[in-house]
Amino acid sequence: MQLKIISFTFPCCFDQSMGRKIPPVNTDGVINSSSARLKAERTRLGLSQVALGQALGVTKWTIINYERTGGRGTPIPADLLSACSRLGMDVQYIVTGVSSSNLNRVAEETGSYRVEPKRPPALSPDEHRLLEKYRRLKPPQRAQAQTIVAALVPAEGKTAKKPAARPRRKR
Repeated sequence: MQLKIISFTFPCCFDQSMGRKIPPVNTDGVINSSSARLKAERTRLGLSQVALGQALGVTKWTIINYERTGGRGTPIPADLLSACSRLGMDVQYIVTGVSSSNLNRVAEETGSYRVEPKRPPALSPDEHRLLEKYRRLKPPQRAQAQTIVAALVPAEGKTAKKPAARPRRKR
């Protein structure tokens, strides 16, 4: 008997010694596809498809294909499942639909591999006040404010020119 672990096709197995079918582990109220369980684990960790793709060394579109439901998705390779476990995902749950009893221990051992979602830096109080005032402006006033700021801050990649030094007077 051969099980395809990589493609996660476990609709049921046939026990040849007993001559009967063994039902799948996950039945009532459980997410039935490994692709949906992968998505559930990704969202549980607060990762976007882009962040997960970067952590696994694949593109966002590859993650989208892994998460595609209805049998249309791409099977998840075993080496990527190993990387998923280092990120703190419950790989046993992804594969079988049954949560791992030692997930906390695995998370502790692999904590250094976790990917933290990138958050934008917090605004300082001055930036917050400026942004609040900017949001209250009407569109023509916003255009003027943008022009003023553009004049004050040099364009990216260009360095501001220093004013020419005044010639010194001879004494």
